Amino acid sequence: MNDFVTRSSVLPDAVRPSAPGMARPVKLGLIVSFLLLVLLGSVISLAASNLISRYGMPIVVALTLLAPPTLVYVAWSCSRGYSKLKVLWRQLRWYHALWLFVLASSFVIRLRTVGSLQSNPLDAAALYRVVLVATTASVLLVRLVLRRTNWMSSMFRGLVLIMTIFALMCTLSTIWSINAPFTLYKSLEYLNDVALLAAILVTIRSIEAFEALFDWTWFLIGLLVVSAWVEAPIWPHEALEEGYMAGILKVRLTGIFPGQGSNGLGSFGAVIAMVAFARLWPVAGRKFDKLWYSFVFLLGVATMVFTQTRAAMAGFVIGALLVLLFTQRVGKSLAVGIFATVLLAMTGLGSTILAFLQRGQSRAEVLSLTGRVQWWAVAWDVFKQRPFSGCGAFAAPFAVWGKMGEEGFGPLHSDYVETLVGNGILGPLPIIIGVVATWWILMRFLRHLPPGSMERQLAVESLAVLAIVTTRSAVMNLIIFHPPVHYFVILGYAEYLRRRAASRPGPAPEG
Repeated sequence: MNDFVTRSSVLPDAVRPSAPGMARPVKLGLIVSFLLLVLLGSVISLAASNLISRYGMPIVVALTLLAPPTLVYVAWSCSRGYSKLKVLWRQLRWYHALWLFVLASSFVIRLRTVGSLQSNPLDAAALYRVVLVATTASVLLVRLVLRRTNWMSSMFRGLVLIMTIFALMCTLSTIWSINAPFTLYKSLEYLNDVALLAAILVTIRSIEAFEALFDWTWFLIGLLVVSAWVEAPIWPHEALEEGYMAGILKVRLTGIFPGQGSNGLGSFGAVIAMVAFARLWPVAGRKFDKLWYSFVFLLGVATMVFTQTRAAMAGFVIGALLVLLFTQRVGKSLAVGIFATVLLAMTGLGSTILAFLQRGQSRAEVLSLTGRVQWWAVAWDVFKQRPFSGCGAFAAPFAVWGKMGEEGFGPLHSDYVETLVGNGILGPLPIIIGVVATWWILMRFLRHLPPGSMERQLAVESLAVLAIVTTRSAVMNLIIFHPPVHYFVILGYAEYLRRRAASRPGPAPEG
């Protein structure tokens, strides 16, 4: 017996006999790993079969050879991302949950027509949306009544005041709206978004807390991008818009659940790619995980490419140039630009890129901005009928699509056109003032923020993403879209810097 104890005490742990109960975690881990491999194999099989039928065997063979190193790279990157998520999770507060609620309330579960909206405005999918928005409003009201968060006064200060005025203008337009219930609900929904932003600005006390809000916003947007890519090999006909002859790619990525149009998904891809780019080329003195952000950057760029969103790409290029300018890398950017120009001229890649951007459209279709010019022409006719009052906030699509004889319901693909038709001649004014003021405040403070500080890094990121939002808002509904989290987090950061400077003794930054 003593000999057995002596020998067993020096055995390595790897060969030492284990207790019967200790075998369960090992077996459970093996079972989970096996199931994950089966799931991965099923997804790869589905993807391979669709790729073979679409592109042929040589492309599939090449992708198969690239698959192992790519999987290693993705797995390693995601492990880094998971460690960052654990840190972020410990920083989450009550308002992060509400930020998620308002974003989730915007998920498109089904497509509706003008007729279905009018005959059955509150179906099950609409009820899901209303419940999440009502939950957010209830929490905010309870915190206000209990004097936990005095967000009411915060709504009438600085940049938030501008958005509050816009939301109140929208609410007032219910009186003369062509669809009063729709205008009232959408206006109160947007007012709820503004109230949440006001509550967050009252609650946040440090730059670290605002950094967490940035990271939480980009994480949620990134999840939406990832969901579309996961759905692509499972439902390729729907997720890749089978039959959409979009130039040389022949496909266009879109989201199935939640429903995400290619334009919106491309905007999200541009945003996460821009954030990753800003952290790969940070301000002097800051360091970020290169492996993780290179993966996020590639994911965002791939999303822009496969959604073929030209305005998002243009916004991304402008934002990238701003990052290089504000991080004092002008010389490197000029060198890269010259090299790229020479490469395009010598290899003929320029014509390929031009064909890609053309998306298989004729010259007339490109000049019409994929039909937007015709829609806006009809919208202008509707505006001229009620130039001062408008037809009611958020109700412009009812008038425009109805005049065009279209049954489908969707935005007018421009924040400024939709607010002009819906709210009248003064409708776009708060939106324009808010965007210009956000640019001005961020630029003003950027010159005075300490080099290497997180405040400066977030200011550079904000300006870069704001370039995307500003560009896209001309041809998409981004700022008046519920909820504009990727715009509000930037406007909120500019207002945070303004309020912090106002509360401190000493002169504010000179404008």
